[in-house]
Amino acid sequence: MKDLHQEHMLSALSVAEKARYIASPNPMVGAVIVKDSQIIGTGFTHTPGSDHAEIDAIKDVYKKFKNEASQKLNNSSIYVTLEPCSKQGRTPACTRAIIEEGIKEIYIGSKDPLQEGIEELQKAGLKVKSGLLEDKCTEFNRGFFSRIERKRPFITCKIACSEDGGIGLTTGGDKWITSKKSREDVHKLRAASDAILTGVETVLADNPRLTVRDKTLSKLEGEIHPRRYVLDSSLRMQGNEHLLTDGLGTTIFCNDLRTVSYDKPPIKIVKAPGKSKRVSLQKVMDYLNKEECNTLMIEAGSKVNTSFIASELIDEIIFYIAPVKLGKDKINFSEFESSFSKIGTIDLELKEISKIGPDKKLITKPVYSKDGT
Repeated sequence: MKDLHQEHMLSALSVAEKARYIASPNPMVGAVIVKDSQIIGTGFTHTPGSDHAEIDAIKDVYKKFKNEASQKLNNSSIYVTLEPCSKQGRTPACTRAIIEEGIKEIYIGSKDPLQEGIEELQKAGLKVKSGLLEDKCTEFNRGFFSRIERKRPFITCKIACSEDGGIGLTTGGDKWITSKKSREDVHKLRAASDAILTGVETVLADNPRLTVRDKTLSKLEGEIHPRRYVLDSSLRMQGNEHLLTDGLGTTIFCNDLRTVSYDKPPIKIVKAPGKSKRVSLQKVMDYLNKEECNTLMIEAGSKVNTSFIASELIDEIIFYIAPVKLGKDKINFSEFESSFSKIGTIDLELKEISKIGPDKKLITKPVYSKDGT
């Protein structure tokens, strides 16, 4: 027998997908309004300062039913993937609208540690049930929860490599290892990330753009390109790189400031000194937290990958594996002894495997020991 409550929450999660590329730094939320077991309105969180999912769903009911909308909303139920906001921010509190429209019960996926929506709705006499498909709803907003609870973004490391783990050759050569299909998929990953981080070695070797080049995604509301960050401890970039000249802006983290020709908007240089004249990754995390960065994608070389892994900052590694071997002249994706199931002493838990054109895509989760050893 179907659990209708779960079905409706799954519908809300499906609607929340529409917020994936546009909601940040707000969480991605979906809502469905139900009357007499039928969904009468759906909504999702739009760009910051625009409607949240609950308001969007209420407006959807008014759009569909016009003069009958108030009657439809009265004594209805709303299913929302995250606890409604109770505080005035860029927009009014959603709890107020839910109460005013006469909605009688609310089913919530995961609680929002920043809000007191459940308490407010209960005080107003609504029946409130939270924790419906909580794991799915929490995972959906893993970036938001990472920033709120860990004070840093959820970090995904993307690695495009050969079957033997090579990301390039010491002798140089073609920078593309994986197929066009894989590269297209990476643009979707970029669009879903608040920011991308790379290292100066990658910039000097490949001169990447780190933008989203996808016609469908480019039509979405809001800014589709992720913010771009470069670790460049000694400020070795010359000033003619795409990241410095395309007008989209880049933030550079360095160990110590010096005069460079490109130190003017939209380029920003941030001093984040660490040990051995390197950049402090903790200071980078602190900066990203202040910037309200929920999700960070790393597209870098072996050194940066290794630094983040050694600091236990990587939450997910996505491998795009081409059906080729680079052999003895390969540059490995990590300076640790590595495979697709282990990096140094860190096991990689396989979460998902799929085929993209001729390539394989593996989504893995590093399993760090709890005591840090």
